[in-house]
Amino acid sequence: MDRSLAPKVQNKIELTKLSVEKQTLNGVEINYVNGGSAPLLKLELIYNAGSKYQSQPLVASLAFDILKDGSEQLNGTSFKEAINGLGVYYGFEISKDFGTLSFYVLERNLNELLQIIKDVIISPHLPEREFNRLRLKQKNEFLIDCEKTSFLARQKFAEVLFNESQYGKVAHYEDFDKVEYSMSVNYIHEKIIASPFKFLISGCISDQSKSLVTSFVQSLPIANKGEKENARKPKAKLGKHIIPKDAEQCSIMLGKILPSKTHPDFHKISIANTLLGGYFGSRLMQNIREEKGWTYGIHSSILGYENATSLVIASDILKDKGEAAFDEIRKEIIHLQTELIPLEELDVLKNYLKGKLLKSFDGAFEQIDRFFAVDAFGLNWSYYDDYIQTLSHITPQDIQYAAEKYFKWEEFVLVQAGGMNEKSPHK
Repeated sequence: MDRSLAPKVQNKIELTKLSVEKQTLNGVEINYVNGGSAPLLKLELIYNAGSKYQSQPLVASLAFDILKDGSEQLNGTSFKEAINGLGVYYGFEISKDFGTLSFYVLERNLNELLQIIKDVIISPHLPEREFNRLRLKQKNEFLIDCEKTSFLARQKFAEVLFNESQYGKVAHYEDFDKVEYSMSVNYIHEKIIASPFKFLISGCISDQSKSLVTSFVQSLPIANKGEKENARKPKAKLGKHIIPKDAEQCSIMLGKILPSKTHPDFHKISIANTLLGGYFGSRLMQNIREEKGWTYGIHSSILGYENATSLVIASDILKDKGEAAFDEIRKEIIHLQTELIPLEELDVLKNYLKGKLLKSFDGAFEQIDRFFAVDAFGLNWSYYDDYIQTLSHITPQDIQYAAEKYFKWEEFVLVQAGGMNEKSPHK
């Protein structure tokens, strides 16, 4: 091997996609992605129980927090000791759309873990004392967060971008005194207990493991329908919104509503976004970090919920450069809309995105995540094949088209927190 020669760049990539075995039992959709050699499994129970279903802020997050106390049979310290004794890593998480119970377990301990899970989702403990402790803890953490400009910007941005939608409902200090124990308990009974879920199982899956999963699912008393609810369409409050805060820095967030990943132009939009601010070599990073030194980092991303998709650009900026940063971001978007990207820069972008895609398919655990990311929108593995096709053939003109059509500045919401005296006038 001649180490003085760089390896050849492979412009063509092919994804090794593991097959997904689907079946529906007892109202539960089971998805297996079998791969790997280590006897380790990842289990995910995904319920239609995200925060968009709650009657008021904090109900869903506190519900899933008290669910961590275990079951009537095994609760508190005993529950945690039993889980740890099996070598299980677990998490109970809430997103805008879903409530997820996830577990990593050695195959030999699967049967014992499934019994514990069954007890938790059929007869959870849900102690009121724990609810009150967690509410107070979150209330104190909220006060601390309110001193951070990044938190203030994130809260305001969600409210104004997703105005009139459930996605724009965020917690305020007074909500901690409004949420009641009975609300979170009812939420668990309505959304978790006796409710169907999507069951994702990945890793080295044996026939014995499948048999255990089948028995587990068939033994559940599924009675509820677990129907999806659609969030209302957002009516963004366009323009600039200022949050006065005397701080050492200011935080900016800006963005707009985009088409969802089912739209035929979505791949082009995604690639154009990466060029704008989606990786270290992006236009925004080169301008605002490398050239001007106003920030440690600025990032642009696309967030996809079930009923809304958005472009989000965020950064912590020198406190006197917030307004100037907005101007520079606008200039970079205009450049994308009016000037074709050089082919050399496009090649760098393509190679980065190809490598990122390959890494995201490296193993069964990663692939189950990629699968759910499209399955939730009624799509399948062909979504990624279409992405590769678009990435391979995209032209500077395609990127210019996407920026022109979907990054219109007059459709942006802009939020700045900090960088001025708290008594300054604001919108």
